[in-house]
Amino acid sequence: MLLYMDITSGAFSLGFNFALMFWFTILESQLRPTLHSRYFNSYPFEKQGALYRMLGIEWYRAILIKSGWEKIRQQQTPIKKSLSDFQAYERGTRVAEVGHIVVAVIVLIVNGYVLFAYSARNAIWLLVFNILLNVYPVLLQRYTRPRLQRMIEKFKKVRPAISQ
Repeated sequence: MLLYMDITSGAFSLGFNFALMFWFTILESQLRPTLHSRYFNSYPFEKQGALYRMLGIEWYRAILIKSGWEKIRQQQTPIKKSLSDFQAYERGTRVAEVGHIVVAVIVLIVNGYVLFAYSARNAIWLLVFNILLNVYPVLLQRYTRPRLQRMIEKFKKVRPAISQ
């Protein structure tokens, strides 16, 4: 059993990532930070998403859909085409992005330890899972947010017209 949970194993890497995300989720649900930093604003190169498509983000999103992960997300933050639903989903992208960044940094620190204490070969699982479970999710949030923000702006423009 210990062989499979060694710090250099794939099982440890996967479990470590999920455990960190679990703890971040609990922490975020208790603190509910506002997340209004300028960091979350889209940069001009992000608005159309060409860079992210070149990096394979649509391939990654297709994997999430086929794996059932997207159904879980839809249950947590359903979108019924209302302003409040889009705003909640947009905030969810910020929360997810911060969570994945925090976990990625922690895993990167552990990865550095494994790299220096063991070898590059032993650090590969931590690196691979960090990319797949943290870096790509951050890219996906950055790719999705400009489209959500455009929808929110459309709803805001339509809303005053409805109340007149």
